[in-house]
Parts: sequence; C-alpha cells; structure tokens
Amino acid sequence: MSASKSSKSRKIAVEKSVGAKPATSISSPNSKTWIYLLTIILATVIVFGPSINNQWTNWDDESYVLKNPLVTGFDIKGIFKEEVMGNYHPVTIFTLAIEYSLFKDDASGYHTVSMLLHLLNALLLFYFIRLLTGNALAAFIAALLFAIHPMHVESVSWISAQKDLLYTMFYFAALLAYLRYRNAATGQGMVYYTFMLVLFTLSLLSKAQAVTLPVILLLVDWYRGEKFTGRLLLEKVPLFVLALAFGIMAIFAQQATDAIQDIALYSFPERLMFAAYAIVNYLVRLAIPINLSAYYPYPEEIKGSYTWLVYTAPVIVLILGFLLYRLRKKSTYLLFGVLFFLVNIFLVLQLLPVGGALLADRYTYLSFTGLFFVLAILATRVWENQLPSLSTVRLPVVVAGIAWILFLAYQCQSRTKVWLNSEILWTDVIAKYPHVPIAYSNLGSYYQEKEQLVLAKKNMDEAIRLNPNFSQALINRSDIYRVFNKIDSAIMDGNRAVALSPNDPDAYMNRGIAFSIAEKNDSALKDFTFVISQQPENARAYNNLGNLYMIKEMPDSALINYNLALQYDPKFLDVHNNRGLAYLKLGNNQAAINDLTTAIANDPNLANNYYFRMQAYEKMNRFKEALADAQVVQKLGMEIPADYLQQLANGAGSGQP
Repeated sequence: MSASKSSKSRKIAVEKSVGAKPATSISSPNSKTWIYLLTIILATVIVFGPSINNQWTNWDDESYVLKNPLVTGFDIKGIFKEEVMGNYHPVTIFTLAIEYSLFKDDASGYHTVSMLLHLLNALLLFYFIRLLTGNALAAFIAALLFAIHPMHVESVSWISAQKDLLYTMFYFAALLAYLRYRNAATGQGMVYYTFMLVLFTLSLLSKAQAVTLPVILLLVDWYRGEKFTGRLLLEKVPLFVLALAFGIMAIFAQQATDAIQDIALYSFPERLMFAAYAIVNYLVRLAIPINLSAYYPYPEEIKGSYTWLVYTAPVIVLILGFLLYRLRKKSTYLLFGVLFFLVNIFLVLQLLPVGGALLADRYTYLSFTGLFFVLAILATRVWENQLPSLSTVRLPVVVAGIAWILFLAYQCQSRTKVWLNSEILWTDVIAKYPHVPIAYSNLGSYYQEKEQLVLAKKNMDEAIRLNPNFSQALINRSDIYRVFNKIDSAIMDGNRAVALSPNDPDAYMNRGIAFSIAEKNDSALKDFTFVISQQPENARAYNNLGNLYMIKEMPDSALINYNLALQYDPKFLDVHNNRGLAYLKLGNNQAAINDLTTAIANDPNLANNYYFRMQAYEKMNRFKEALADAQVVQKLGMEIPADYLQQLANGAGSGQP
C-alpha cells in the first residue's frame, strides 16, 4: 500500500481549471497565504462571535450533556461502551465530558469550543484544497464560504451538533493525510496511510456519517487523474470494511430508539420524490440562505396533493444531472464537487426515514464542501480571467460575488442569534412552519421550565391538537395539570401517554406522581417500579418511591430508596429534605438534623425543613437550637402553637443545651 515513487507524471484534471499545478506538500505560508488565513479567522470570529453568549436549548442538549451521566460523571468505560440517543459516538461524548469538567453548565464554554472547532475545520479545508489544486486563491474562497455560510450555523451554534464539527475535523484531516500519502516518496507513504486510517476511525467514532470517506477518496483519485489499478483499489479495502461496520452499527442503534420510521409511511416513489425535493431545497439555500429553520417538516398534502415544487423537483434534478453529464469532460471540477456533495448528502435524504424532518441545515456541514469547491474554482477562473465569455462582464461578476459573500456573512451572524435560547429558536420555527407539533411542544417545555405554566399549557394544547398521538406533549401537559391540581386530567393524559409509548419511563413517572397525589398508591407504586426497571439509576424515581413509602407510613422502605437516590445522584439535594423526615420518623434525630441542615443550606426559605429540624432538636433536648428554628419558622409564615413555643423557651431557659 505504499505510494508510487512520483506524482509528477500524473494527469491533473484541475490544471485545466485554474491553471496551476497541485502542491505536493504544505509549504510555509507566504504573505498572501497569511492574508488568506487571517481573513478566514477574522470572518469566522465576526460572524460566530455572538453565538458564544447563546444558552442551552431544550433540543437534546440535556440528554447529550446536562443530564447525561456519561458526561457529568466522566464515565470513560461507559462512554466507549454505551450509545447515546441512538448514536454510538464515543469521541463526541468524551469531548463533551472534558468540556463539562471545565465548564459545568456554563453554555458559553461549549459555544466557544464549537466556534474554535469550526474555525479549525475551515483552515483544514483551506490546506486540503490548496494541496489538491495547488491554487491558494481557490482554497481561500472555498474555506471562506465554508466558514461563513448560514447553513452551517446549526452545527456551530447548537451544542448537541458538536458531533458534526468533530467528525468533519477528522474527515478533513484524513483527506489531507491521504493526499500526503499519495504524494509521499517511496517508504514514507505507510506513515501517512496509517495516520489516515487513525483519523478516519476517529471521524467514525465522532459520527457514523463519516462512512462516506472511502468513496470520496476514490473521487479524489479520479480527480487527480490516477489510474484505477488493483493496488489503488486494494488500499481502500480497510476503509470500506470500517465504513460497513460502523454503518451497520448506526442502523441498529437508530432502530433501537425507534428513530427510523416505518418505511411503509411513504411509498418508494414518494421517498424518491422527497429526496429530489430535498436536493433542490439544499441547492436553493446554498445560493439564497433565507427562511432557514431548525426544523423542516415533510411537505403537507392539501386536498390529496403536494405543492408543485414537490412534483417538479425530480424533473429539475434530472435536468441538472443531464447538464452535469454533458459538462463532465470540460469541467471536471464541477463533476468532482457535485459528486462530493451528493455522496455526503445521500445518506440523509430520508430514503430510509429517520426522524420527522425532511432536511436539516446540519446535513450540509460536510456535504456543501463539494459545492463550495465548485464555486471557488469558478470564481478563481473568473478572477484570473480564464473565461473569455465573461471577460466583458468580469468586473460586475466580481462585485456581485463580493456582495454575495457579504450577504452570507450578515445572514450567518443574524442566524446565530436565533439560537440564543429555546424560546427564540422554536418561535422562529413556528413563524415559518406553523403546523409543526414538536415546535409547540418544545416551546411549551421552555415555558414550563420558566414556570410560565399558562403559556406552557397553551403550546402543549396546540401540539396535541396537531398530533393527538404526541406522547411527549401529553407527558408534559400531564405534569402541568398536576401543578394546576387537576389530577384527573393529569392521570388521563398520563394514561394516553403510556398507551402510546408503553416503554417510555417518563410517561410512567409523571402518571405515578399523579396517582400518588390522588392517593392511588398501589398504581403509583407500579409506575415507579416500572421506571426503575427501565432506568435502574434513576435517582428521581427512587426519591418518588421513597415519598410514596412515607405516605404509606413505611419510613424504613422510604429510607432505603432515599439512600439509593443519593447514591446515584449525590447532587440531588432535595432528597435530603425527604430523608431527614424519614430519619425523624425512625427516631434517628442526629441523622435527621444532618440531612435537614443540608436541605436548609440548599433552600433557606423552606419552612418545613426548619420545622422538622426543630422537632429533632427538641427530642434531643437541644432547646436553644429548637427555639431558634421555631422563630425562623414563624418568620417564614408558619404558625407554631404558643404552648409549644413556651415549652421550648422554658427548656432553653433552664440551662439545658
């Protein structure tokens, strides 16, 4: 698998395009290169700088980071063993775990890392294209477009999409290593080949979408004019084996979480039509990136038919394909770039439906590289006056190109602000697609977290109206009904959620709480027990089960569950309130005091904790401390019988501790 002795004799297709020979190495930057690099850095910082101040969103961020024990507990073994949200990407989770150890829940730290990763990717792309084409200007234009295109905002400004940045970083680095391998002198090639294999593996471990790399390497070989010998194909076998293994793993992981939809939902001709529709949408958004959204639903049927663009999209794609075929020999850069795009976008064209969205901005993070390459080569040829047909309008074309780049930069910076928080994000989706249930549900969840429950319920109601079988919205509305003390409605929504999602622990958890409030203790016990059977380390379930046992006057059983809750989540401070009362019931007054003191430090305005600690102090004849707690209880608005206060005062005055 060593490289051939010389690359000078190869036919280089790009020479016809930009009039420059490809570089055989990455030389030290000259003054022009430094200007290019500094421009890329400055542009990236300007357009993505606002994203550093963005907050967390309620779209997967909690599951990936804030409530992911693999991340918060830095569980190395679990990181490389377990899947997260239907994906096996341990390098991504490992990176997030490092960030969590540094930043905890400070979102700005993660956003800073994302911006730096994106910048690094732009610089890697610059060096890859320069090494591929030998033209620094083409490399600069492609890298600049990559750095500032608005379609890339989702991958950079959404913490949960950091996997896109990571897998692309290793992907670009692997491409660089491959070119170095192809250009290496005899005996040095294996070092670069091994390095390329390692980088490809890291890319796959960051996101399985990296499986396209072996095909792209063959495309690079074709573009460079390589002869497809047995050796050239044989050296790709290890990469195809890795790609196949990770591809199969990814499909099984998605199926395990029900992310892959029932294929029967749409016929195969419909899925082909939607794929063409998605391609046309991506091409339009490449040129005019407006009305971008965090969620693009499938086209709606109106009176049994779709909009005209859905039906004409396959025709448009066929026409573009025909034109590409006709130009394949004259414009090899065009064929290379378009195939780079299609190979990388193919897996997410929903031919195998995953999720409820038809397309997504993040799917263009790597795939648009091919189209940026085409635009960069074309722009370079215009700039270097290699297109006689455009010589008379060269200046207006250049001015228009610069204006378009400034437009992209403006749109990109504006788009980063949409990802400021969940409220702005989902309000933006609803403004563009008012019939998306998940947008209302997530907006309602945001208001629910902010305790704006009227707004939360309004959005949950709309989500359920649009999709009566939306189990997550039913779960959330059940919780709202419980807070509103509409327990019957809470149980009703809980029953529907359980029926729709019989394996969802959240559905059972909320219904169990409603059952316990309704004093249906046996039903609540079954629900909490089911949650623990599915999530044996769910601290909240153990706490709820402990509360249920306290209601049933079984403090011994309650104590066992409170201990388990704190074992699995030592930061779950609310458990100390409950365990303190259990200790008090069991007569372990000192343990009760210890827990209640911790609870008071966590929330000094909760009267019950002082009240129960007062009782524990009184039982230990520590009347001064008991009296002090009684006085705080009164200040917090809870009444204490006068004779009990007098008893404490007498005890305190008698000289006892």
